[in-house]
Amino acid sequence: MAAWLEVWMNAHAIELKPSTVKTYRDKIRLYLVPAIGHERLQSLSPSRLSIVWRDLHQGGGKGGKPVSPRTVEFARAVLRKAMEDAVVERLIQVNPVVGSKMPKRDGKPKHTTWTGAQLGAFLEHIADHRWRPLWQLAASTGMRRGELAGLTWARVDLDAATVAVETSTTQLGSQRVTTTPKNHERRTIAIDGHMVTTLRAWRTQQAAERLAMGPAYGDAEGLVFTWEDGRPVMPDYITKAFESLQVSLRRRLEAAGEQTLPRLVVHELRHTHATLLLRDGVPAHIVAKRLGHKDPSVTLNVYADVIPDDDTSAVDIFSRAVWGA
Repeated sequence: MAAWLEVWMNAHAIELKPSTVKTYRDKIRLYLVPAIGHERLQSLSPSRLSIVWRDLHQGGGKGGKPVSPRTVEFARAVLRKAMEDAVVERLIQVNPVVGSKMPKRDGKPKHTTWTGAQLGAFLEHIADHRWRPLWQLAASTGMRRGELAGLTWARVDLDAATVAVETSTTQLGSQRVTTTPKNHERRTIAIDGHMVTTLRAWRTQQAAERLAMGPAYGDAEGLVFTWEDGRPVMPDYITKAFESLQVSLRRRLEAAGEQTLPRLVVHELRHTHATLLLRDGVPAHIVAKRLGHKDPSVTLNVYADVIPDDDTSAVDIFSRAVWGA
């Protein structure tokens, strides 16, 4: 299995994004090879793999820690693709991943998000921070980390108050790789007046920095988010900086005896954006369009736990529509 996964990955890599290749290789290295790398392709069966998925979930992580159901599902999906190609190559007759059973999940995972007031407190805390425009844009649009890092001014129309998401930047080691967004989810997102004002001020500041640096200014792509010398903001830095800013805010709140904020990862700013809209009654298809989901059913599935479930409200709406009261 280890040999086949290596051969398959080398052949399969030509049709995948570099970031996807890295993710696949990580799942193979961390989970699949340790579990079944020593076994023959022909010896695997659905029942054997069902045990593998159970063991991974219970203690297949670093130091024997549990692995999240989502990670196990991803590893299973990678193996399923690899074994589908093994069938095509006539190495095996049937795909043993088909029919293997995943451990039962204890309900849908809930996202950690901020309320509007908590998000406002965070943005107020970083009012003078260089990257406030980045965090504000992330929260007000639901853009992913890579989409923010790859955004160019050519895709920003401040007069029309829109941002076009056409690219996404991934960090592989110290290198930047820019491709299309996840699942090729190109989209145009409307932004509010506060965001327009913030971006106008940021563009003015960036232009002054470019002028001050002269020929030494390093940005040749027209990126929205750059350092003072024009260097691009790396995706990994975005992750680390967000955590650091939260730590400083929590310390300040604790010192003042105030309630602290839940800890978020960068991607949960995207969840916060979607949650705030859905809880306020914005239709799922509108939220799906902003997030870049191909189908509103994806949005409904991911955020089912935050969509209001108010049957009484539905009755009132119907009553007013028919009887006007």
